[in-house]
Amino acid sequence: MFKSMSGLEQNLYFHLGEKDKRVFTVKDIVQILNISHAHARNIASTMVKKNVIERVKPGLFVRIPESVILDKQQYTEDAILIAARATKKSFLSYYTALTIYGLSERYTTQIYATTTTHQRNIRYHNMTINYIQTIPKKFFGTTTISYSNDHIQISDVERTLIDVINKPIYSGGWIETINCLKNLDEIDYKKLTTYLKKYNNKTTARKIGYILENLDNLSPSKNILKQIKNLSGSNELYFDTIKKGIYNSTWNLIIPKNISEIFHAY
Repeated sequence: MFKSMSGLEQNLYFHLGEKDKRVFTVKDIVQILNISHAHARNIASTMVKKNVIERVKPGLFVRIPESVILDKQQYTEDAILIAARATKKSFLSYYTALTIYGLSERYTTQIYATTTTHQRNIRYHNMTINYIQTIPKKFFGTTTISYSNDHIQISDVERTLIDVINKPIYSGGWIETINCLKNLDEIDYKKLTTYLKKYNNKTTARKIGYILENLDNLSPSKNILKQIKNLSGSNELYFDTIKKGIYNSTWNLIIPKNISEIFHAY
């Protein structure tokens, strides 16, 4: 199998293996082999045909390990690594961030990443990488972490909290989201309130205040809850699309019964 590769192809293949670079781009090929972009694209195209690398989308590839090639097995790379490399300006977010932080409750085939530009979703084997577009001024609250011998950009815990409460549809719905938040150990409340001011969404701030006040695993001070309340407005709102429930006077929210009950479930 390896003899069917040219000298440059073998050089690239084994260099990627030595560096444990499992997901790579055309730009990586240019840098490793010191060749033009056109030449790099041609090499990648040939190696895809030889089944030693797999194209995920134009310009993005996965290296197939030697053991898989020799045993003629099917290889599936970690879709989180692919999502992290698939577009320049993005960060892993929503349920994917909850999963990486060890807060998620279930396995999912959906990967989420936030970006400021429109990106087509990627289908990779049984996984789907979903790109959620945001405006540039809301592209903040990220951190770089080590993951599987690589470095990935991800929303930090406080930004993740804001995102999943703002759009729980990308974290399994309200019940799944709240169950995940029950696994939180701590929050940087100063950072959270700073983010909420910058995010500037009164409805989200109010929902966060209600949830933080009712989570047994977290203990925000009265001052923190007051700061969040000052950012949340005063008009009466529905917590969800369900137009009935229990009225919470502290946060002026009408809470659906199933959401209210989840805080007291064991």
